[in-house]
Amino acid sequence: MNYNTDIIIKTDSDVKQETQEIFEALGLDIGTAVNIFLRQVIIHHGLPFSVMLEPNDITVNAINNELHGPFNSVEELMKALNE
Repeated sequence: MNYNTDIIIKTDSDVKQETQEIFEALGLDIGTAVNIFLRQVIIHHGLPFSVMLEPNDITVNAINNELHGPFNSVEELMKALNE
């Protein structure tokens, strides 16, 4: 493989140290691991793992409440959510 460009990143020194130790145990260096990650991004056309936030209380309540639709407008939906 012909590597012909550089990527410079900044990270916390503890993060770097911990990842270096893990990669070394896997027989990798950071550069190789980053290249694996970048190739996985290409294969998946996005991040190769799930990235999400936990739903907040409002969303959880909306999911748990039984809403009976259909709703003809956002106002009707909001009224049902606020009841």
